[in-house]
Amino acid sequence: MIYTVTMNPALEFVSEVTDFKFDKNNISDFDLMLPAGKGINVSRILKQLGLPTVATGFAGGFTGEFVEDWLRREDIKSEFVRIDDNTRINIKITGTTKTVIESKGPSISHQELQELLYYLSRVKEGDTVFLSTAFPRNITETVIERMIAICKANKAQFVLDIDEYYLEKFADEGSLLENISVKCLEHLFKTKINSESDLLKWKNEISNLNSKFVVVPFVENKVYLFQKDSTYAFEIDEIANQKRDFVIDSIIAGFIATFIRTSDYEKSFKMASACAQASLKTKDLPKKFQIDDCFDDINIVKIG
Repeated sequence: MIYTVTMNPALEFVSEVTDFKFDKNNISDFDLMLPAGKGINVSRILKQLGLPTVATGFAGGFTGEFVEDWLRREDIKSEFVRIDDNTRINIKITGTTKTVIESKGPSISHQELQELLYYLSRVKEGDTVFLSTAFPRNITETVIERMIAICKANKAQFVLDIDEYYLEKFADEGSLLENISVKCLEHLFKTKINSESDLLKWKNEISNLNSKFVVVPFVENKVYLFQKDSTYAFEIDEIANQKRDFVIDSIIAGFIATFIRTSDYEKSFKMASACAQASLKTKDLPKKFQIDDCFDDINIVKIG
């Protein structure tokens, strides 16, 4: 089973406005409400690819019910810990520019946190757990430490999506896959990375992180996969800012879905590319037929 943990999900209201003006009454061209959160996105793509998945985390109020109802409609098992606070609402106004209002999110009680950790204690050998360092404002990174410790104690694999504040703490924990942004690598190596050549100078250091695979997205419109003996890349069209999270989460889901089935990292990276390309062609996450349409046209390149 693949478990995804979303500790700070959201009801995301997206409004597309062609010529948005501040201090004016703007009429939208298109509106969309979605469940949001990295783990939720990963679960939704996994479901499209036919992998069993359970979405967990924290959910509260009518907004939390919206998230859980959406997942049920997509036949995704959701086992969120119900909290007293409301799940947050994020507002995105897109068009020629992007404006985002992110709610500060709920406060999680000690009892609610313990309930989630107790739930995760069920994972076992053969399971995979997706973890992200996006968590509510009153939770610290120690919760990730405890979740990783649970995975290790129960011999479950885990996948990490880490921001720059926590990379040094968690990069060497022994994950199956880590998604590490350029900003994170710059923070870790005290350098600037503006090009492929800048990135590849650090190839050995990235490959030697204690993770089976490391994905680094968006250097010169490419996404890179590092593992001990080789590096691969695929090109991707220029990405609007509002699509970046969808693309990254699609890459993670496409890779782990295929690798868990096949143990073939080249095929897994090709599927990651197909999911990423398909995510650019829809306002929501892609469906299976859209991913399949992209798969045969994918070209990944071995760099070394």
